[in-house]
Amino acid sequence: MSERVTVIIRGLEVFGPHGVHAAEQQLGQRFVVDLELELLDCPGVASDELAGTVDYATLADQVAAIVAGPPRQLLEHVAGRIADRALAEPRAHRVRVELSKPQVALPQSLEATAVRIERVRESTYWLGLGSNLGDRLANLQGLVDALRDGGVRVEALSPVYDTAPQQITDQPAFLNAVARVRTELVPRELLAVAKRAERRLGRTGAGVRFGPRPADCDILFWEGGVWHDAALEIPHPRLTERRFVLVPLLDVGAGLVHPDGRALAACAAALDPDQQPVRPWPEGALG
Repeated sequence: MSERVTVIIRGLEVFGPHGVHAAEQQLGQRFVVDLELELLDCPGVASDELAGTVDYATLADQVAAIVAGPPRQLLEHVAGRIADRALAEPRAHRVRVELSKPQVALPQSLEATAVRIERVRESTYWLGLGSNLGDRLANLQGLVDALRDGGVRVEALSPVYDTAPQQITDQPAFLNAVARVRTELVPRELLAVAKRAERRLGRTGAGVRFGPRPADCDILFWEGGVWHDAALEIPHPRLTERRFVLVPLLDVGAGLVHPDGRALAACAAALDPDQQPVRPWPEGALG
């Protein structure tokens, strides 16, 4: 089951000093805020705990403080500041803010003037890329290209590494790399893009787990911290056990810290390079 939860604050009235005219800033007037905040997830639906959602009272207080001052000229600017505050909520994904001015100092007869602004939070993810069948380097590049075609912005690519297979050792060596990407997609949506990229490169889902494959695209890490549902776990559950993941990951995320407090650089240093050899691949790079 998939669900989307939206927190709504409607009809928040605040007296504020905003307007283009000096008198509006000096005397102030009434403003009305309507806000809809779509959440990435909402554990509070099941847990009935405030920590699993957004504290409406705190959010309303801080939105009211923005409207109450200091003075600004434009409704657009004030609405943007409200949107920024709403998207600062850890579980926030998308926000829509409508800010209206019911008492308009205009010669025309109007019920109100208002602006509406919508914003979507972008997130940074780190994706593990792998291949050990066919033209391995071309397959990795194909994954990168497919991610871009899926609307994902690729910010950085690690060097390519030749790595020894782990769980099933009787198979060809892998090429591995990590892509740091930025996107408006939520984790489950990015997972769908990653799986489509794999299928485009010929992976069918058949075969032995941990066995040979032309393309592998895993979500390793997310700036949002932890994600867990039936289809996806972030950080990747075996992230800290795999040098072939950690070495390229640290190339494009040197300071990353696991949500449990461990520095990923320390996790990599604790793994035996003789048991998990990871060698730079000098015959090509991703672009």
